[in-house]
Amino acid sequence: MEIKNKLESVAKINELRLNRFPEAIFRRNETEKVRQFLKENTAKYYAIRDKSSSSGIFKLKVESDKVLDEMKCYDLFSINVSSANYVDNQILVGEIELLSNNEVYATLSVDSTASVRDALKKPTFNLKTDIFDSQLNQIPGFDFLYNYITTKNLKDVIIEFSLFNKKVGIFNEPIVIYELRTDY
Repeated sequence: MEIKNKLESVAKINELRLNRFPEAIFRRNETEKVRQFLKENTAKYYAIRDKSSSSGIFKLKVESDKVLDEMKCYDLFSINVSSANYVDNQILVGEIELLSNNEVYATLSVDSTASVRDALKKPTFNLKTDIFDSQLNQIPGFDFLYNYITTKNLKDVIIEFSLFNKKVGIFNEPIVIYELRTDY
């Protein structure tokens, strides 16, 4: 699997039918499309992400009545129902890569209010190890995460995700996938 940019990541997540929060990609002047998305996916908070470059402007907790003002900062962006709506349920967030040779790279946080970026800046776990390392047992939900990665054939892919203690997202699962990366 090769993923060269954020648009390819979105396409691959959709192709593989990975769980995600309701999300759509927009351009700056698509106000009516944004309104329709908000109407169809009612929530208290939304996340807005720059899709034109990695490490672009990212706003995790935008109140529904502020979305139209906030979108003016972007040319190409996504809006999704925010994980901030589920802070009482998030048990793990971050990024993980499980390699075919059984190595594990993980930067994770158990802070229920953290985003992936927060987890990368201030991780609870920052590991380079292998799947036989007993410290993996300390990570809440690691067994679920490992099974998910192997079942969905996501080895050798960096996965940005959140894990919840309840089912959420479009496929009603306890995991939400935000991004897949291989070559960017």
